[in-house]
Amino acid sequence: MQAPTASRATSWLEVIADPVRLGILRSLSRVSEATTTDLASWGQASSQTLRRHLDALVSVGVILEHPAQSDGETPGRPAARFSLPAEMRESVRAVLDPPEPRAEERRRRAAQAGRVPSMAAAFASTKSIAAAGPMNGARTT
Repeated sequence: MQAPTASRATSWLEVIADPVRLGILRSLSRVSEATTTDLASWGQASSQTLRRHLDALVSVGVILEHPAQSDGETPGRPAARFSLPAEMRESVRAVLDPPEPRAEERRRRAAQAGRVPSMAAAFASTKSIAAAGPMNGARTT
């Protein structure tokens, strides 16, 4: 009985392992629901490209598609809306959009890890580069 679960997990991972689909998940984790047009306006991809990716995510149950409902006034077919299940929204946000520590805390952690030179060292290295002359082979007159 474990094989179908493993197979479904593999299928689920294969479906989301795409930059456009990860972008869709990130966007949907930030809002309660969105249309294909909304996602396209947020820069994910074109509406046509998004539709294919949305269909794949819906097919394995990663996202939900809500039936389009007419408001009775707007002409044309109403747009379907998509959302993440509530229980998944926070999980996706935690993985794809982890909260950033405050800038001061980031600098302190980086300095402790030895990844960021002190300001004096950074300034000194800038002065030595400037003293060496242009790096692109240009001659100064």
